[in-house]
Amino acid sequence: MMNMQSSGIMGRFYVIADWVYKFSFANIIWSVCNIPMFFIVLNLLMADEIGVIVVLFGLLIMLSPFVFFPTTMALFSIVHQFIQKEDVKLFADFWQYTRLHYKKGMKIGVISTIFWTVLLIDFFYVMGTGNITFTYVFIVLGFFALIYNLHLLSGAVTIDSKVRQLLKQVGIIMFGHPLLSMSLGMLSLTFVYVMTQWLPFLIPFFSGSILVFLALLVFIKIHTSSIKLEKH
Repeated sequence: MMNMQSSGIMGRFYVIADWVYKFSFANIIWSVCNIPMFFIVLNLLMADEIGVIVVLFGLLIMLSPFVFFPTTMALFSIVHQFIQKEDVKLFADFWQYTRLHYKKGMKIGVISTIFWTVLLIDFFYVMGTGNITFTYVFIVLGFFALIYNLHLLSGAVTIDSKVRQLLKQVGIIMFGHPLLSMSLGMLSLTFVYVMTQWLPFLIPFFSGSILVFLALLVFIKIHTSSIKLEKH
């Protein structure tokens, strides 16, 4: 009886340790790939001269489609494997997914980067004018844009569609399930707040992988229920 109980406890401990290892190592690989992005963002946050801000923001815009989005899509693919309980060779599979989905990730990155650039420029312009109403409008737009981006990257690794078709499918899925989608947005913002304010030492190990995990869980639930409704 004691051996069985001990075996059960050790078995659970092993499962937890295995998931912690996989999520942390996947996040570290993703973080290393995005060191240039994090370096630019860090310097952008500390910059106080308009010329430096413009240069750094321009670099961020240029690099995002070619570095951030393809590697983030690879992270989504890896975490999707975790959820499907498939065997994963973290380092090898990460680079394989980066190469395999690079063009698709780059296309999604170009579209997303253009949208976020326009949105942020308009937001800071409106905020500078002191128009509170439009400032809140842009905050709401940013909230829904975040949800759409998370759904888009989730859909890119779970739905076999071209980018143009995927953009439409994700829009239908998002607005067809507003409660779950908004819950994902609130959960994501809460997670980011907790990580940055209370657990910053865990950012290099779990910031991206856990957020991706949450996004995929919600998207898979929505997509699965949508397929069932279509069949009925």
